[in-house]
Amino acid sequence: MNKNHSKSSIHTTLFTIALAALISAGCSRERTDSHASHDHDHDSTHGHSHDDENHAHGEDADHPDGGKSEGGPNGGRLITSVDPAIEFIVEDDRSIRILFLDAERNIVSPSTQAISLVGGERTNPTTLAFLPNGNGLLSDKPVPEGTMVPVVLQIKPSPSADTVREKFNVNLSECPTCDYQEYACVCGHDEH
Repeated sequence: MNKNHSKSSIHTTLFTIALAALISAGCSRERTDSHASHDHDHDSTHGHSHDDENHAHGEDADHPDGGKSEGGPNGGRLITSVDPAIEFIVEDDRSIRILFLDAERNIVSPSTQAISLVGGERTNPTTLAFLPNGNGLLSDKPVPEGTMVPVVLQIKPSPSADTVREKFNVNLSECPTCDYQEYACVCGHDEH
């Protein structure tokens, strides 16, 4: 009986060790998959889209009019997910100017809007605050270095409103077919 009990105990121990190894391997794989998923979500948060159009052109929405989008009246990126609409402009010194536009795309003075931007490298992101300046808002520092800078623009239209997040790449390359830089391109050239 002791001999059988000993064999049974050895089998149970071996089974337990094998089961623990399988569970550990599964947990490790789950952690890896979860981390990969987190990286993907983190990438999308910073505008790192990997589908061809979004990655190459820095656009975050399809254009209903055959690939063209409406540009801002001052050469910037037009953001219409908030009211009033916003024109996002990268100045020569890489600071960001925010202008608020009415339905006719005329500039209106900022009121109670709060805006911030996070961009650059995931491991060392840069946060920009915006302060009143002339007829709009101006960032307190320049956008991080580089031609392609992933950003998340956070817009709180009013103190009681939910924050709206716009994710895109500030691509400072010149568009080959329109007068805008790629971040504000209106021609949809990547779709042809």
